Amino acid sequence: MEHGLFLLTLSIALSGVVHADRWGKWSAWSACSRTCDGGATYQLRKCTRGYRFRTKCVGDSIRYATCNNEPCPVDARDFRRQQCEAYNNEPYGGKYYKWLPYRDRKNPCALYCVAEGPRTLARLAPKVLDGTRCSEDRLDMCINGTCWPVGCDHVLGSKRQFDLCRVCGGNNTCFSSPRERYHWVEDGLSRCSATCGVGKQVTVFKCRDRYNRRRVVKEHKCHKRQKPPGRTKACYQRKCPPAWKIFQWQTCTHTCGGGFSLRNVRCMDTLQSGRQRWLHDSFCPSPRPVTSRKCNNVLCPRWYAGKWSPCSVTCGRGYQYREVVCRHEGNIHCDDDTKPITRKNCSTNFPCLNTADRRYVAEHDENDIQEISLGELREAGRETREETNNVTYSVIHEDDVQNNDMSTPRFVTSSWGPCSTTCGPGVRRRYVRCKVYLLYLQDIVDLADSVCDGPKAPETEPCLLEPCYENYEWTAVGLTECSRSCLGGTQETLLHCLHKANRTVVGPELCERAPPVPIERRICNDNPCPQRWRIGDFGTCSATCGGGTMSRDVQCIQEFAPTPDSVLELPDFMCERPVPERSRPCNTQHCPAHWVYGEWEECSVSCGDGIQVRYVKCQRRSADGTSVDVETNNCRPSERPQATKSCNETACPEVKIKEHKMKFFQLQKIPKIRLIVGADAVIFPGTSVIVRCPVRGFPRKKLEWYKEYRRIRKGGRVGVSGKGNLRIRKSRPDKDYGNFTCKAGSVTSNVSILFSNIVDVLQKTVEREKYLLGFVSDNASYIRDPFDRRKKPIQFVIGDWTACSATCGGGYQRRVVRCEIISNDYFEEFPLDVCRNEGSVPEATRKCNEDLCVTWETGNWSECSTDKCVRESYAIHSRSVQCISDHNSSIVNETLCDPHLFPQAVEECPNIHCKPAWNTSGWSHCSAACGKRGFQARMLTCIWKFTGLPGGRSCHNLRRPVVIRTCQAKPCSHYCFDESEYCSIVSIMRLCRYSNFKRRCCHSCKESTLS
Repeated sequence: MEHGLFLLTLSIALSGVVHADRWGKWSAWSACSRTCDGGATYQLRKCTRGYRFRTKCVGDSIRYATCNNEPCPVDARDFRRQQCEAYNNEPYGGKYYKWLPYRDRKNPCALYCVAEGPRTLARLAPKVLDGTRCSEDRLDMCINGTCWPVGCDHVLGSKRQFDLCRVCGGNNTCFSSPRERYHWVEDGLSRCSATCGVGKQVTVFKCRDRYNRRRVVKEHKCHKRQKPPGRTKACYQRKCPPAWKIFQWQTCTHTCGGGFSLRNVRCMDTLQSGRQRWLHDSFCPSPRPVTSRKCNNVLCPRWYAGKWSPCSVTCGRGYQYREVVCRHEGNIHCDDDTKPITRKNCSTNFPCLNTADRRYVAEHDENDIQEISLGELREAGRETREETNNVTYSVIHEDDVQNNDMSTPRFVTSSWGPCSTTCGPGVRRRYVRCKVYLLYLQDIVDLADSVCDGPKAPETEPCLLEPCYENYEWTAVGLTECSRSCLGGTQETLLHCLHKANRTVVGPELCERAPPVPIERRICNDNPCPQRWRIGDFGTCSATCGGGTMSRDVQCIQEFAPTPDSVLELPDFMCERPVPERSRPCNTQHCPAHWVYGEWEECSVSCGDGIQVRYVKCQRRSADGTSVDVETNNCRPSERPQATKSCNETACPEVKIKEHKMKFFQLQKIPKIRLIVGADAVIFPGTSVIVRCPVRGFPRKKLEWYKEYRRIRKGGRVGVSGKGNLRIRKSRPDKDYGNFTCKAGSVTSNVSILFSNIVDVLQKTVEREKYLLGFVSDNASYIRDPFDRRKKPIQFVIGDWTACSATCGGGYQRRVVRCEIISNDYFEEFPLDVCRNEGSVPEATRKCNEDLCVTWETGNWSECSTDKCVRESYAIHSRSVQCISDHNSSIVNETLCDPHLFPQAVEECPNIHCKPAWNTSGWSHCSAACGKRGFQARMLTCIWKFTGLPGGRSCHNLRRPVVIRTCQAKPCSHYCFDESEYCSIVSIMRLCRYSNFKRRCCHSCKESTLS
């Protein structure tokens, strides 16, 4: 029975293996979605369904990989742009648009395009083609509508990136300096250096802050870092139109006197490969740059000599003189070596009779005189050296004959004559003759050329003023080579510049003035291109030794259109055999032994001083690519890697207990309270207490608690929990009053527990009555309550201000400010620093009585002077009174001192010289008329007798003198006269009717009465 059950079970198991769902084999890789710049390929597999058991296949039925990652040609169009342009012939909203690519940041794998002109944004397809880049600056690509990350190694899902040294997956080893705050980062590529044709783009680097990766700073902050080498990429925007290529100007035909310079100018077409093709001038824009120009038009400098003066003597030998002038333009001057002489010897051919004077001795009488004259000639004259066809000639110009020694035969030349032609090649001539100075003839004569030493200078030379342009013409001599070998190229008329007479081919610059010749173009090689192999260059060997491979791209292609991207990639069998090799072995020699090492093991300790180890071996790679361990003496000992190193050299963390400084006061019955070491608690008897001891760098389970140096054990009414907390159940004043100590190694911290009474509770409750009624300020700050770990408002319990510490000069007032959390059951007092961190704290001190401390200061009394008498026997004297600062004894404004305490500044003083007296004036005229009785009066004033100053009312106690008395006027007289010079006005104003005016102006008033 058991055997039958076993066979049944085995049968079911085998049938499940055979007939369950399973994956089939992977298919071959599909064709790459792109020919360059990274495409996508995939493999498929099918899940074979079982007919007995239905279990789904685990895994994916498709897998992807990248392919064709080499860069596209510089003139290739953007892949996303090609997808948008495919919809140019499709109506959108009843209209046709020219679509441009647009990349949506949120959905980069959907085909968004912008219509050129109206700028209409449209989603033309839900997915872009596989291999389309998700962004311009990364290798991530879209596959089946999803953006896949691609590393710099072109592997899907890879996170490898280029480091600052442009090394894929590198660690910036090109920088030897330590890590600094600022560093160079790559920021894309620059613009193409050429607006048309082939240019280049280089990597753009920016200086960035490591602490803020998005912050770009000025480049001078990265001056300590060497800028990474970057990369260069060829770019091609559009084909350049044909342009003139202008060569350098040739040397001028003459250095002065007018010449001409030539240069080549050609119409060139730049191909996409960078090569240039010479075209006819009609392809380039007009006008054609000039190919000849005049040059050195300044006059050649030349010496001009005047006529010789008569001989300076009438007999014997003398001298003749002439003027020599250089005619030139600008800074080109005559050569001093060719300057003609300005003095020469002369002879009258008549000897002088007086031979005592040596100046008049005939030259045939004393030879030394002749030698002196020849020496003068040699010193003054210079010959010219010419070089033609590497032959040097010594000649003397005819204008310089008198400056040279002609006693021996010398070749003498004349100036060059004009060119024999006005255009084209010509000849110019001069004469070259052998001459000598004969003493007996006193003249220079011609000799045979054979008599002179050295070769004779040429008498002719070719010359060219300018080409004869009318003698040259453009001539069609056939067609150029076909521009393509298949798919239709072009040929055009091939032109040569020929001489009209002898039909010789000359340079194109001689036909610059020739009439243009029509250019004929035609299509050639208009046949399909055959299949061919496109073969790339072999890459770098995969290994420098021990056997490596190097590979190259070999692809069977066929071009179906003349554009660069119109290429079909075909299977290998469609091209001629054999297939060019795609890889070959390289560097098959054995590698030298080298050190290899493994990863570091973990540190032996978690803190403090420890060590790390790793294995170090000496290995050699053989030609078959395998690594073999060899003896350590085969490797260099000096290069052996370190096998051990120290680790965790930092000290273990210091043991610290985090105290919570606070005061806890219980106001109502609470079953249990929670405290932290550092607190002072006032509680009710019977309240249970739990005290935590937060510690760092020490195991909490090893904490120890003490009460008055007596260790507290686990268990009992007062004990230690498994987490290291102190527990007191139903506290008792007789047992639990005092300090409890938490000890972590050598570090300790205390908590104080006191017990309250009813008086203290009532007093504390009354002080916080308004807070217990729910009063909370609008701007109150909140902190977490250590008792129940809830956020509660901070209350400031504020006392009254004390009296000022000083009555003046600045003092202080103080008050009690406590930071508390207040509830109906308890209140907690915290250090002010805790509340200050959460907001503003009311001030506990303030300044007061800041006014200056001042006092009245008096000076000395002045002398009791008789000039200030106030009453009999008394005068007044005074003293200065100033408001003085107690701080620096300086004088301040009087308003700062108390006016009620102002000292007396003036008071009476005894002075015996203060005696009042009456002072009388003289009597006035008698008021009566002549011969009659009248009255007289006088002035009476009170004065101080000693000084004569007015005495005011000080004479009221003295007897007053008489001030009015009777008088008898003088007898009347018949003589009448005026007493004032103004009496003439009195009569005019008719004032004579008044007795006073009539008496004083008697004469004038009498005259007016008579008239």
